[in-house]
Amino acid sequence: MKATPPDRAQPSSATAPRRCGALLGALTVSLGLLGGCVAFERSPVAERSCDPELPGEWNLRADGVAKRIRIDARCHTEDWPGLREQPVALDLTGFRIERDRYIVLTPADAERAIGAEHKQLSKTTPAGAVFLVLYRIEGDQANAWLPDSQRALTAIAAGSLRGRKLEDRFALVEGTSQQLRDTLEEQAGLLYDTDKKAMVLQRATAKDTR
Repeated sequence: MKATPPDRAQPSSATAPRRCGALLGALTVSLGLLGGCVAFERSPVAERSCDPELPGEWNLRADGVAKRIRIDARCHTEDWPGLREQPVALDLTGFRIERDRYIVLTPADAERAIGAEHKQLSKTTPAGAVFLVLYRIEGDQANAWLPDSQRALTAIAAGSLRGRKLEDRFALVEGTSQQLRDTLEEQAGLLYDTDKKAMVLQRATAKDTR
């Protein structure tokens, strides 16, 4: 990632929600349409694992971007399209709840992906907080979504979801690891709008990889 030029003013923490919108540009490109950001108070699992269906070569398609992604046997990639499509190294590890799979990103992971040199996300989120990318694999295609911040804030205000507002359009979902897993299992629709456009990964064929 390119460092912020030294002659620019340091962004304030109020830019964190806008940076979170850019996170999708960095991680899933088209998902930035959601805007805002949703963090989880802690990881829903004690240890992240590598989804055995994720390693391999994938063709990413989103908002006119076409890029080959190579994911190794540890679910690590060196060429995820970051800000301005610059390659970013990420560990795409997480957990699974039935057909829903989640990639767990620390604030530091997200900051690297979006080039946030002044650690806005780390400053805004509590210690131990994470971001969760939902994805589903059907056949040779994977679709991914980030949680919708407005959807989450509406549910929090209505008392349907435990959490609080950190900043403008920035939601924190609270609970123990078990409570967060229960929320994802039973009420994921309060967070993720899977009817919205997703990032698409299509597994590369032998013809593609020649």
